[in-house]
Amino acid sequence: MSDDIEFNVGLVAITMRPQDVDFRGVPVSAGRGGAEQYGRLREAVIESSDGLRMTIGCTVWEDGSADVQPLDFLAGPDAYRRLESAGRMTLNESGAGTRVALLRTLKYGDRGYPSLASVTWEDLSELAGADAADLLISHGARVGAYEDLRPQPRQYREHPAFAVAEDGLDAVFAAFAITRVIPIMKGFGREGGVEAFH
Repeated sequence: MSDDIEFNVGLVAITMRPQDVDFRGVPVSAGRGGAEQYGRLREAVIESSDGLRMTIGCTVWEDGSADVQPLDFLAGPDAYRRLESAGRMTLNESGAGTRVALLRTLKYGDRGYPSLASVTWEDLSELAGADAADLLISHGARVGAYEDLRPQPRQYREHPAFAVAEDGLDAVFAAFAITRVIPIMKGFGREGGVEAFH
């Protein structure tokens, strides 16, 4: 499709479809055993320099919640299969058609596999290979501390976050690449950094 929107975030290429489609699945807000709902999905293909090829989708569900979830793992090193169980990102409504997401990042720990962890803007910039805040702003996001972008958060008040209008999905997919894909590629949190995948 020639109308696809294509851009890169570091060594990750993102191809976003131009239109939403009807979709049925389980929202993150419903939990793993939750009931299926209908939603409107925007799909993107993510490809990395080490062979990952995966479709992900940002869905606005009928209950009003929104999230990004991996849809199909098409190819790539097994390490990226972790995204299927731990790669989801929730977008919270903050009024006036704006959604806010925390920028928590997959990070390797003692267990040997990556889990979501709190990070700083400096960590995010190191992962992105550029100023992460500027990168997200260039894709139409507002950035700041979670408490500045979402009224009365219960936790993570001072943590990095971003806000987008309902049509600001390229920023959402850029954030997904920075916080979910690139940390696995770079072995974020591992002693000595990058591990070769075979």
